[in-house]
Amino acid sequence: MSSHPEADHRRRVMLRTAMGPAITEALADPSVIEVMVNPDGALRLDRLGEGRVDTDVHMHPSEAERIIRLVASHVRAEAHADNPIVSAELPSGERFEGLLPPVVLAPCFAIRKP
Repeated sequence: MSSHPEADHRRRVMLRTAMGPAITEALADPSVIEVMVNPDGALRLDRLGEGRVDTDVHMHPSEAERIIRLVASHVRAEAHADNPIVSAELPSGERFEGLLPPVVLAPCFAIRKP
């Protein structure tokens, strides 16, 4: 990561803003261990003691793709049909795995907390 704390902070804020309030809130919840957006756009959470739970949140495919591309950019990678899998560590330590067509029907991703 950069040796410039201010630049690192801006990147963290940009990623969290792009993810939207539902994902940001889920990542801040200590009971949530994983956040998933499936190809159907449904946001699901994996909670300690509860397992996977559905939320009422759905993400448009273009939003999911934008997040995947932004994370790829964060790790100086590209995300497109010829490079449809993005694996990265987010600035706060979460592991990110994003998939784009053609390996999936629609963009999807998972964020696993440390």
